[in-house]
Amino acid sequence: MIDHTCYECGGPLRVRQHTERTKVGRYTVEDASQTVPVCANGHAELDLDQLAEYQRRASVVVLAEAEKIGGSEIKVARKALGLTQAQLAGLLGVRQETVSRWETDQAPLERTSRLALLAIVRDPKAIERLDHEPAHANETLHVRVRAA
Repeated sequence: MIDHTCYECGGPLRVRQHTERTKVGRYTVEDASQTVPVCANGHAELDLDQLAEYQRRASVVVLAEAEKIGGSEIKVARKALGLTQAQLAGLLGVRQETVSRWETDQAPLERTSRLALLAIVRDPKAIERLDHEPAHANETLHVRVRAA
């Protein structure tokens, strides 16, 4: 039971399916995965955490599916995570200036950096794990890659 009315029009609210349209750079992602309070006029009641989650999920879709990723898409993904350019650079193992060049379309985002960014946006808790796990300078990672 919703104990208040729509903040925009004063109409009664009902919990129902809602399609949120989120702009990620030049792309618009429609996400109908959530049920939220909505009035008869279609005004959805979303809090900041819900909006941030829509933005994060939209960034995942764009990073995973868009053929071309530009600076505006990278910036939206970074902001969806609540990171500064310097923080994102640290997570991706690049300089802050590199992130700045990506975001201003002065340098292309390499495939490996795009995949790393996608992994972080897809699983934001990975940031916490990276922050809390000690780095071992001489540690070697062994990865087996198979051709598809």
